[in-house]
Amino acid sequence: MKNIFYKISIILLILFAGCTDEVEFSSNTEALGGFRVISPASSTSNHILNSGTPNNAIQFSWTEATPGVSKTPTYMVSLFLVDAESAFTSFISDSEGTATTLSLSFSNIDQALADASFSAGAEATIQWQVTATNGDVEVETGKTNITFTRFSSDGIMAFNLLTPDNNPIITADVFGTPNAEVEFTWEEALTTSGAGIIEYTVLFDELDGDFSDPLFSFPIPSGLSFTMTHQEIGDNFASNPNVKWTVTAKITDSTPELKADAKYVNWDVFVINELYLVGDHNGWDNATATAFTNEGNGAFKLQVDLPAGAGFKFLPTLGSWNGDWGEDPANPGSIIQEEENNVSVTNAGTYVITVDFATLSFTVDEFTAPDNLYMVGDHNGWNNATANQFNNDGNGVFSLTLNFDAGNGFKFLPTLGSWDGDWGEDPANPGSIIQEEENNVSITNAGTYVVIVDFNTLTYNVSSIDNLYMVGDHNGWDNTTAPQLNSSGNGVFTIVQNFDAGNSFKFLPTLGSWDGDWGEDPDNAGKLVQNGENNLSIAIAGYYVVSVDFNTLTFKISELPDNLFLVGSPNGWDNTTAPAFTKLAEGVFEISQTLVSSDIFKFLPTLGSWDNDWGENPAYPGMLVRDGEDNVDSPGDGTFNITVDFTKGTITVL
Repeated sequence: MKNIFYKISIILLILFAGCTDEVEFSSNTEALGGFRVISPASSTSNHILNSGTPNNAIQFSWTEATPGVSKTPTYMVSLFLVDAESAFTSFISDSEGTATTLSLSFSNIDQALADASFSAGAEATIQWQVTATNGDVEVETGKTNITFTRFSSDGIMAFNLLTPDNNPIITADVFGTPNAEVEFTWEEALTTSGAGIIEYTVLFDELDGDFSDPLFSFPIPSGLSFTMTHQEIGDNFASNPNVKWTVTAKITDSTPELKADAKYVNWDVFVINELYLVGDHNGWDNATATAFTNEGNGAFKLQVDLPAGAGFKFLPTLGSWNGDWGEDPANPGSIIQEEENNVSVTNAGTYVITVDFATLSFTVDEFTAPDNLYMVGDHNGWNNATANQFNNDGNGVFSLTLNFDAGNGFKFLPTLGSWDGDWGEDPANPGSIIQEEENNVSITNAGTYVVIVDFNTLTYNVSSIDNLYMVGDHNGWDNTTAPQLNSSGNGVFTIVQNFDAGNSFKFLPTLGSWDGDWGEDPDNAGKLVQNGENNLSIAIAGYYVVSVDFNTLTFKISELPDNLFLVGSPNGWDNTTAPAFTKLAEGVFEISQTLVSSDIFKFLPTLGSWDNDWGENPAYPGMLVRDGEDNVDSPGDGTFNITVDFTKGTITVL
């Protein structure tokens, strides 16, 4: 039987010796399984020994060496100089050698390093190893590197955190009292010499953290306290409501440092970053509630269409009823979370709803976009009587093209000659417009810009249109070779292009870049937009006149005439006898015509037909337009050269 046991022991010995994570051993009688160290693991961390806390300890730990049949192992930790064969000192593990841990005090470790000839304050990298024995067999772990810094001439004595008390609940009202402060205090840390300057750092970490990589670190320039405002607490800890904190003390220009025993803090942070409107307008479906715009500092705004008699309330989380807000029945215009009423409107319409968590209040105002809009600013000497009028598309969107000098500022007026109800940029939300505490909108670089104001979203956009290019199938969608449209500097651009059937295209303000590209509004045919746009398309192959008017945010695509005829008072408005132009080039026509000062005329692409006739653009004298055109007036008596240039969109009478 003993012979069988001996053979099994030899087999186990061979198996353990073959494991790369374990260490070889020898056995005479009873086997002992391999094991490994746990901590401190081999790393570049430096364990700084502080003479001010000599009884603080570093714990060494390892896995259990698997016992044999009946004998329990004991353990010994040995310390080695790097790559040395023999240990310079050894320690029996805790519990008289039976525990898989060893706690060594700073003073024990420092004395051992001193005995190994490391000088005071020196950094010492050594190795440690654990030996297990059952009396018959010894098993060793591998050697693990560890670095210590010996006691220096001065140390830091233990100190304590004072306030807040451990594990308090601290309420931080970011909106109501953003500047209120919470103070953290601690005892003074003293040096063993009584000299030296102590530097402090306040650390915050997650509950399971060890402050080696803290959530936040705040150096303290002086004193024994640190304060944070409710706003700072909200900014830093809204997503980490439960943390622990400590203070690290360090002697200036010296190595020793010491952390106070940590305390715990439970933040009750009142922060709402999102808000949604749920109610009759969306069938009370909290998953499709309408999002507010976060205006900052607890203020939210939403412009929304509501049916007659609609009721609604406010949700901080999309898809959840938790924490919903409604009207305080005892205080109209105030919001509460318990026993609240729904808010309601009487009439159908567009409403601007604001919610302010700083004052726990709300407003509901019926909104109507102005009938007119004007721009006043540096470009016209801030004269509200001569402000430039925007184009109104009838759907709450206004547009205007204008030339600006660098640094020009401006704002918007609903009434010519009056400052009442003026609009400007929301300083807290660039691109949004407000009527109170607004900033002027400003232009950085000189140039031609289209300014768009959308009262449906209470936003504005300023886009440079010094140039315009057309990219699409006609040039292989290469934005570096997109042909340039012609412009007279008034926001109207024109080009003649030969297209194949099915070709599509869009417009670029900058050659070689897709930034700020324009296309067709998918919801409004013939209208231009920059976001969510569709490509423009051509159904039938041929030459076309493509014109873009940024003043009205519109475009037109018209077939280019092969021929052109002049009809008007000179020939009695007889479209069958209209004289023909001479075609100078594709899209360019010229005729010499005798006129008197009272003559008027227009242009026909087909003799004998009024279809698709062209005339002068009533908004832009000297420019061509089809549909809604004016007749061209004679400049006087005499014979004139009349040039119609579809490539530039111009009419010239000389």
